[in-house]
Amino acid sequence: MINLAVEPGQSIGDIRLGMTQKEVEQTEAFAFDPKVEYDTQGKAIFIEFYESDECKCVLGELDLLGTEADVLIPQLDAIAPYDREDPELGFSYQFDQIGLILWRPVAMTREEMNEPWFLEMSTENQQDEMKHLCFSTVAIYTEGYYE
Repeated sequence: MINLAVEPGQSIGDIRLGMTQKEVEQTEAFAFDPKVEYDTQGKAIFIEFYESDECKCVLGELDLLGTEADVLIPQLDAIAPYDREDPELGFSYQFDQIGLILWRPVAMTREEMNEPWFLEMSTENQQDEMKHLCFSTVAIYTEGYYE
């Protein structure tokens, strides 16, 4: 497993905001199939990585896609507050001060694992649902990307 260092508002692994598509495609991290968006000058303004068995996105000691959201969010919020007016809270957390977004398709919590709807599922389905305790994607973006 390869660790990709996340520098909010700067880079993920060796892919940096401001790189051209050609430069991005020449990086080692490009092998993990990131989503990259470019501005009109062809410079990267948004970089997103999906959860993977081959790489881990880390911010210091924090595994951004392998740490449960209920544990991770307070730690990140202490660094830079997230947008509390986001209508998708629970699913998506945007940290504008540092240029970081975390997303998951379902906002799962440990408490929900005791609910009848969860307990009635097969073990396989429970394991699939438990993946949603953590985030599915991490993205960084340039200042002004969401304005």
